[in-house]
Amino acid sequence: MFIEDIKNDFYNILLGNRVLLLVHYDVDAICTCKILQGLFKSDNVSYTLVPVGGIAELKQAYEENNEEIKYVVLVNCGGTIDLVDILQPEEEVVFFVLDAHKPTDVCNVYSDGQVRLVYKDSEENIPNFDDIFKDEEEDEENEESESGREGLEAMVERRRERRAWEERRNTLMFNYTQFSYYGKPSACIALELAWRVSRCGWGGVWAGSVAAAAGAALCRRAPAQALLDHHHLREHTPQEHDKTGCHVTLEKDVCLPLYRRWSLEAALCHAPALAPSLRLHTRAGHARLRQLLADTGIPLQQARQAYRSMDVELRRSLLSALEAAAPKHKLPAPTHTTFLLQRVHSPTLPAMDVVFAIMGLIEHETIPKAEGFQHALSALDTQSGQNESLSLGSAGAMAALQAVARLVHGTLSGRRLHLAGPFSYFIVQEGTPESRIVRGPLWLGVAARWTAAAAGASRAVVASAPIDDTTCLLLGIPPRYQHEPRNLFGAAFEQAATKCGASVSLDHVDSSVITLPLAQRPQFLDALTALLA
Repeated sequence: MFIEDIKNDFYNILLGNRVLLLVHYDVDAICTCKILQGLFKSDNVSYTLVPVGGIAELKQAYEENNEEIKYVVLVNCGGTIDLVDILQPEEEVVFFVLDAHKPTDVCNVYSDGQVRLVYKDSEENIPNFDDIFKDEEEDEENEESESGREGLEAMVERRRERRAWEERRNTLMFNYTQFSYYGKPSACIALELAWRVSRCGWGGVWAGSVAAAAGAALCRRAPAQALLDHHHLREHTPQEHDKTGCHVTLEKDVCLPLYRRWSLEAALCHAPALAPSLRLHTRAGHARLRQLLADTGIPLQQARQAYRSMDVELRRSLLSALEAAAPKHKLPAPTHTTFLLQRVHSPTLPAMDVVFAIMGLIEHETIPKAEGFQHALSALDTQSGQNESLSLGSAGAMAALQAVARLVHGTLSGRRLHLAGPFSYFIVQEGTPESRIVRGPLWLGVAARWTAAAAGASRAVVASAPIDDTTCLLLGIPPRYQHEPRNLFGAAFEQAATKCGASVSLDHVDSSVITLPLAQRPQFLDALTALLA
């Protein structure tokens, strides 16, 4: 069921009770967790925080921590599965679900109150209750109570009506579940809650800003929806700076992640939004990059040194110079409107940089995921001075972007992007340096989108990377993902697995990401090709 009042029907119920907080490993979920932690600290709400990566981890975390727990808050997990059926909770346990993954499972939507959904997305076209649920016991009782010719005719008619109803139900459910997509960032909902309970500070606004930037940077939200998310955040911006002088502004910035920590040339070579259009995997690619720098009036010597060491006038003119040169080189818009964190005696910090830093911590080459999760929470701190977690994540993100660039360039120049009917696919080779970094859904997704953009972005792309010696990860990117990020691969993967009998694991929260045995990958791709042809 959907709650009506986020303050009274959700937050006020948690006050005075111990809460189990289950948070998914993604940027939006971590930002939401940061906001909720601030609220819980202000109101002395005791809680147990457990990060979860998939449905199996969600079930394990609940089973290990549900003792004397009556209220469970799930962030970006649990909304797309039948929670009561999978977790088998006691009747008095209540689940509050704040999940940006869509579509929401209909059993959660029509729960009698044990599952309470914190937010209803306006895009969800949820089927009516009577169209998808039917009382089977009542039908059986009617069949048993009737006899004779008239009773037999009535029974046949009811069975015909039931078959017609089941066909309509199957059609409705297929239309409802065939695409997976992302709704409004959960952190925006948590920020609205903070505003409703008069706890909306700059720290919460910054966490919400990073979540909104993640939706745009990872192409999870269409451009128009991303603008609405930004507008929603501006409505809850405090009127005054806090006592530390920290505040968040919405300004135009360059679409180059981490360029303030990099050189301008390196940032251009590793920017997922711009680098594909430079076609650096070709012989003429680097000449095109040098020509772009020349057209912006930036000497190559300046572009190759640390950005902060560049001439001040060149830095000031960077935005306008790139905007003027982009049309000649057929680049997408090189600037965007984004959130910037302004702090006393500290450099400006773009929200997009923190997005990639958190990704670098969650899917770090050497740091365990649980430790990376805690670092990611610390990376969202807004205090002035050196943030060790943010620096660690930025270094990890820069290494990951370099690995993604090498992977994409090798895939395209080596002609390892294979055509398979209506989609293309590539495989990260086991044992390569890139396979140690680009093996999780976040960075593999960046590589898939980069590859799709470099190839024209008109075809869907499937990417696969080894997890270990026997298992691989596989994910799908829809065509024209920049404009319409709805993804049909979740339903397609499930049908292809059924068709070929592959031992596919649908454990991931995002249905467009699966794992399967390496030995079964060829037959699975053949089945997927036949299905989508």
